[in-house]
Amino acid sequence: MRIYFNGSFGNGKTTCKNWVAKEYKIKAIPEIARTVLAEREITTKEQLQLLRADTDLLYQVQKQIIERQLSEEKSSGSMYVACRGLDSVSFIVEFCRPGHIQEFVNSQLYKDYVNWLKKDDVVTFLIKPDKALLSQDALRDSDWDLSVKLFGIVSTLLRTNGISHHLISTSNMSERQNNISNIIYSLSAKKEECAHKFKEVKKSPHISTMSDCIKCGIKF
Repeated sequence: MRIYFNGSFGNGKTTCKNWVAKEYKIKAIPEIARTVLAEREITTKEQLQLLRADTDLLYQVQKQIIERQLSEEKSSGSMYVACRGLDSVSFIVEFCRPGHIQEFVNSQLYKDYVNWLKKDDVVTFLIKPDKALLSQDALRDSDWDLSVKLFGIVSTLLRTNGISHHLISTSNMSERQNNISNIIYSLSAKKEECAHKFKEVKKSPHISTMSDCIKCGIKF
């Protein structure tokens, strides 16, 4: 199972990711955006604002982040948790030029990543922003209006691309953990149930094979 926490900045995605990694003993994907920015020596909000003012450079940086993100995920096996999904694309939509957006959504990178996130082993959570959770650090955004806007973009990207997701509306961490655990348990139980229900498919009068889950049609 691959688990993603989507949403805007400063809404507790990383906290949820770290809790899931510890609770279920799976790998936590590092936040690639910070790594890429650090490599480019962008470590302050002032430098981040300068980057956003250069839309061509910003577009290249965001593409690099998504490429690295997909590469990291594909090299991490079938069990991990990440605090980024289509979030990185929302920054292209918000800060880059219309030509950049059109080029990116038509790119093979975007198509590959969307298909990667739509696979059956993915569980996607969308976390609703909460003003009380916005915090200050050297690089993190703290603009509430921007946070709400990016959340809307991420939500739209998930829906328009047909990526099934579970909304987490509460900011209470205990309630978040309960919601997350219940959903993971429910999906795991369904997978276990499906794995033992087959229908018989006749290939010839004398030969039959067992395939296709009766309930959901998953191939075995």
